[in-house]
Amino acid sequence: MGLLQMDLLRRQAEGAVRQTIQRKTAPIRQELSLTRQASRMAGLGEELLSQGAEQAVRWWSSREESWWEDGLDPLVQPEKPVVCADGYVRRTPVQPYRTPTGFRRDRRRRMFRAAVLVLLLAAGIAAIVRSGLLRF
Repeated sequence: MGLLQMDLLRRQAEGAVRQTIQRKTAPIRQELSLTRQASRMAGLGEELLSQGAEQAVRWWSSREESWWEDGLDPLVQPEKPVVCADGYVRRTPVQPYRTPTGFRRDRRRRMFRAAVLVLLLAAGIAAIVRSGLLRF
């Protein structure tokens, strides 16, 4: 079935109205676009990051001199290096070795539990063999 002349005219009129509405609402849609807002926010974030990086560089370059004057130089070597018995020269300070409180007690408890478990398993196996359930 073919299209009637009235149907063609109606479709043209509807298309013209749609185009007019789209032209008039285009600026509003652009302002309210989520992707546009996201790109604006990303741009703001980049600006903030670059400004923060510049401020950090300025702060560090101004603080660096005071760190050296205060004697807080992280690159200072100890006055005299420690020479070990095998000839190794230790250039870093010896770190203290610390054990947490209760470490040895907990370790003894674990060993005792393991021994009790082994004894229980051995007793269970012995009971099964004596009962005659397993024959060797």
